[in-house]
Amino acid sequence: SKISYYNQKDDVIDKMYRLGDFTKEDYQKLKHDVTDLLNHDEIKLFFTNDWEVKNEKEILMSNGKTCIPDRLLFSKESDKVVVIDYKTGAELEENKTQITEYANALKLMGKTNIDRILIYISDVIKVVRL
Repeated sequence: SKISYYNQKDDVIDKMYRLGDFTKEDYQKLKHDVTDLLNHDEIKLFFTNDWEVKNEKEILMSNGKTCIPDRLLFSKESDKVVVIDYKTGAELEENKTQITEYANALKLMGKTNIDRILIYISDVIKVVRL
């Protein structure tokens, strides 16, 4: 959630390590895993300077509840908005429902060109476009 753009990854991981957020043993694995994720063909385009990025920002829903998508991207060149949620474990229908609720909240705010992306992170990275 602290990485908005690809070029920030090493600085963010180094800072988190210095702050004691994880052990030295986890440091190398995390650097490797994050690099793999951000270099994934279907993901790397979401970590470029083409986007204004909002990580874990609250959206007030029409029912009064709030939701917090993992990543919102607003194109600097068009009206495109991308909602991304990261998941671990198996694909569940409730994940699709959740990200659709996020997109619907954005529609109520006047956004119409919205992509929904679920990124499953486990042993294999899988990207699901809805």
